Amino acid sequence: MSASAPTTDSKSLGHVREVFHEYITNEMPINLLHITKHDQKISFKLVDRDFIREHFKSVPTREDRIKERMVAGQAEPLYHHVPKEVPDDHSASKKVPDVAHRPYEPGWKKLEDFCCTAKDVHDCEFAWSDTCCINKTSSSELDESIRSMFRWYRNSHVCIAFLWETADLAALRMQEKGGIDKKAIDAWFVRGWTLQELLAPSQIKFYGTNWEPLIQDSMNDRDDELTDISMDDLRSFTPGTDRVPEKLFWASKRRTTRTEDIAYCLIGIFNISLMIAYGEGNRAFFRLMEEILKRYDK
Repeated sequence: MSASAPTTDSKSLGHVREVFHEYITNEMPINLLHITKHDQKISFKLVDRDFIREHFKSVPTREDRIKERMVAGQAEPLYHHVPKEVPDDHSASKKVPDVAHRPYEPGWKKLEDFCCTAKDVHDCEFAWSDTCCINKTSSSELDESIRSMFRWYRNSHVCIAFLWETADLAALRMQEKGGIDKKAIDAWFVRGWTLQELLAPSQIKFYGTNWEPLIQDSMNDRDDELTDISMDDLRSFTPGTDRVPEKLFWASKRRTTRTEDIAYCLIGIFNISLMIAYGEGNRAFFRLMEEILKRYDK
């Protein structure tokens, strides 16, 4: 007795599932925070791509429904928050256990507030943060994360930016415009890694000291009053090796703890490939410029 040949529908479904799995492998972060809520209590745990595959395993049979499901899923997973206590140098590893509540350690309260905001305000089931979703003890994972970070932000539904030093909108508008009191400048606006957070996502939402939105009645806080970057770039930035002096000027106002990171944080901005090699110091920026010059387009 011979087995029946697979139907056209089953072949199509198999193909779409294959594409879906490839998308998860190539376009989604290696690790995510899975956020759930039961009885008004938020829980979150660190999950990997295999978990995401299983989570979306019961896909619909029609290709258009699968596409709809994928869009709905991708509207959830990518968010970003950098607790002040976690270094800016990608040198520390922070694991998130499979529990929701524990005595607060440095940074834990901010991470919990971030997850609550992602779930309650933005209705998100998944979130991403470079402070806990990258295993910095793995050189391969760190390398992939740095090279892919701009794309992950670009694919995200929204980027949540926590400005812990900023209390209100007036203080926010002093940031990069250079207020009289230089102490008013929030650390978020002078970090090298946050430049791509500002440019890559389709939406960004600023939250202040007490996790209150700094700009009310807005789900996308694009505002050229906050920065010298043009509104056209804030709305639809295209990475590439054009307008190099202008992009380097944006980066010149920002700093990183590790010398190499001032180059690595610009990989996505210029859309180039660069090997990650901590310990090379200023050589990283020279290599960045070499790659840019190879494809420079005024």
